[in-house]
Amino acid sequence: MKILFLFVSLISMASLYGQTAKSKPAQTITNTVPAEVITNDTTYWTISTISTVGYVNTTSGPNYNTYTSGGGMLVKFRFKPNNRFEFQLYVQANIYGMMNEAWTHVEGTVEFTKDAKGQNIFITKAEKGTYRTNRSGAANSRPIPDNELKGQHSCTYLWEKTTLKDDPHHIYLLTVDLEKYPGADINTPGTIDPSWVSKFHIPVKK
Repeated sequence: MKILFLFVSLISMASLYGQTAKSKPAQTITNTVPAEVITNDTTYWTISTISTVGYVNTTSGPNYNTYTSGGGMLVKFRFKPNNRFEFQLYVQANIYGMMNEAWTHVEGTVEFTKDAKGQNIFITKAEKGTYRTNRSGAANSRPIPDNELKGQHSCTYLWEKTTLKDDPHHIYLLTVDLEKYPGADINTPGTIDPSWVSKFHIPVKK
């Protein structure tokens, strides 16, 4: 806490502290998360490339002739009304009889605001997280270091909520990582490559 006055003596300091401690108002936190991106506790904005097509393992060994998924990736975001976010990343890679899985789970604060160009952005600040891996049954778990939480897991994203005419069953949250692509400008055609856009989605409520 910053000291607002120079205290002439210890007595006057104690007196002032007693007055300010009694009169200090409760801190209020302004929620910035738009209602349109908030979901319930079981619904996440999701991107999935998990393969629905598997293969039969023909490599000799204990997993011979077993059916295995082709692997893929699952990315999830969930926003909460108290300026909190949750992020999950799951990657599965199965090859030559080996099953490799990796999970990343991050939580922290999020601020929805506008940038200098007037674009809708949200800023994540990761506070805690966990890495987990499973390599053919050998499991490992460790906390995410602070430098990685503040670096690769704290980001600024351009966002837009929309629907796509060729997919009437989902609502989309389109995002662009502005730290990777700082020149992205939704108001200027040609500044956003389609490959930069992450298409998170949730089911349409019936």
